Amino acid sequence: MTLAKRLKGLRKEQGLSQTELARKVDVSQPTIANWERGGHTPRPVALARIADALGTDATWLLSGELPAGRNPAHQHLAKPIHHIPVFDWPNGQDDPLASQPKRYITVAMDADGLFALFATTESGHPDGSVLIFSRTERALPGKFLCTGPTGYTVADRTSLRDDIFARLVYSVVPH
Repeated sequence: MTLAKRLKGLRKEQGLSQTELARKVDVSQPTIANWERGGHTPRPVALARIADALGTDATWLLSGELPAGRNPAHQHLAKPIHHIPVFDWPNGQDDPLASQPKRYITVAMDADGLFALFATTESGHPDGSVLIFSRTERALPGKFLCTGPTGYTVADRTSLRDDIFARLVYSVVPH
């Protein structure tokens, strides 16, 4: 796909006429039409204004590729890889991290203090699910692994309480 096609496609996708885009970029409507036909390539300053007006990146307009910092694949690959220990769901008041892990799973994410539990019906998740928790992440609202009089449970919390053990950051449900 060419710059001309990307420009025209993105403009139409955003519901803008050539005249409306021309006003945003501070050029004439025939100039936009010329760029969209591929008659000329916008100069760097105009290209930056087009990208800004359309909420995209000038590199993408020129090449069809996002720069590394904005490319979703690069963003994912830049995340640290964790080998997370997976434990059985705790019985009663036992610390879920006191036993030996049953296995490890590899996950790329930005959170720290990670561990995982195999879910049971008591957890409120389907059997066989793997729930990944962070001991350091405490952002609210969210679902949290909490301690109670009968053992551990996953519950919504809207304020920090003493019974919070860890925050649920990801779950993998079997199909």
